[in-house]
Amino acid sequence: MENKRTPIIRFHGFSGEWVQNKLGEVVEIKDSARIPNTLWLSKGVPYLRSSDMVNNGVLGKLFISEETYQSYKDKTGAPEKGDVLFTSGGKVGVTYHKIDDNPVYVQGGSVLYAKTSTSKKLSGIYLNVFFSSPSMTKYMEGASTGLTIKHFTLKPAKNTPINLPSLKEQTIIGEFFKNFDDRIALQQREIELLEESKQGFLQKMFPKDGERVPAVRFDGFRGEWDDIKADSIFKSISDKNHTDLPVLSASQKEGMVFRDDIGINIKYEAKSTKTYKRVQPGQFVIHLRSFQGGFAYSNIEGITSPAYTILDFQNKESQNFLFWKYVLTSKTFIKRLETVTYGIRDGKSISFSDFSTLKFKIPDIQEQRKIGEFFKKIDDSIATHEKELELLKETKKGFLQKMFV
Repeated sequence: MENKRTPIIRFHGFSGEWVQNKLGEVVEIKDSARIPNTLWLSKGVPYLRSSDMVNNGVLGKLFISEETYQSYKDKTGAPEKGDVLFTSGGKVGVTYHKIDDNPVYVQGGSVLYAKTSTSKKLSGIYLNVFFSSPSMTKYMEGASTGLTIKHFTLKPAKNTPINLPSLKEQTIIGEFFKNFDDRIALQQREIELLEESKQGFLQKMFPKDGERVPAVRFDGFRGEWDDIKADSIFKSISDKNHTDLPVLSASQKEGMVFRDDIGINIKYEAKSTKTYKRVQPGQFVIHLRSFQGGFAYSNIEGITSPAYTILDFQNKESQNFLFWKYVLTSKTFIKRLETVTYGIRDGKSISFSDFSTLKFKIPDIQEQRKIGEFFKKIDDSIATHEKELELLKETKKGFLQKMFV
């Protein structure tokens, strides 16, 4: 018979069953009083809400005075070094292990905290990880109240079942998962830096308004970029009656993707696909909500909604697909769309006649190719880091399932 008080995976040197407790039996759990918004400041002692923790803003965006902090601290207490904070309203169970002496106050009814700093049975580094364990996640789902906004209140928090090994084993488990979290955070930061770098280059490697040359340019390229209207570069394509091709959906980040791959069951009659438009690799699709950035590139062949506009180059030999992929999905271009989409109701696609009025500053094909390849390398690096990040998260999830009772 399986022993349910012993994890599947355990560090060498530890044995014996874990002891079942209620969380409130091994650590004091506290709520704080809400501080009126009339006392909120733009600087001072951080006043931490659940939304701040969910968005990784550990210090929050709101503050209170030192005097207010001391007053409320005397009434209800405040988190100290070693305590574990966790959200109890909205997205419940997001944690923060306080490992410094800097003062912070938490919003009552939004964030609870466990006094692991004074507990003799529970390690803060262990409890911080425990909130991500399958057993805790399942318990919080059942114990939280509310339909739209969830609440994990003080009573169910105290009644949370928790199985505990020795403090030494708790600490080793906590440190093991902290290493995972540190690596995940580092990987996320690498992705953020690459994204920031990409946005910086997008601003500098294309001419600003009123200028004809970019601030940053590859060696060997000189002269002004040409100022050309969109209808001299692109043409609208309406190639129908390809019912044998797969149906595609548009996405701003991934471009055109197979509808079957996105996991959304969209109903349509097979006979209606006769009116769907064929999309080929190297073309672009103007899809709905264009004023929110609705230009999707395509690396695949398929058919898509007749409401969409398919763009192809007037002369493929003089234009580089990769270059235009980054132009048409850039924040600068999306903002420019406002000049031709003003007054268009939500959900209506921009027409080719609207798009054709825009002007673009473009270099020759050689410089286009160089720019496109440069940004592709950045995107490839981002994709690699994202895969590594997902692998780290999946590996952590696997260990969470096997290292907790």
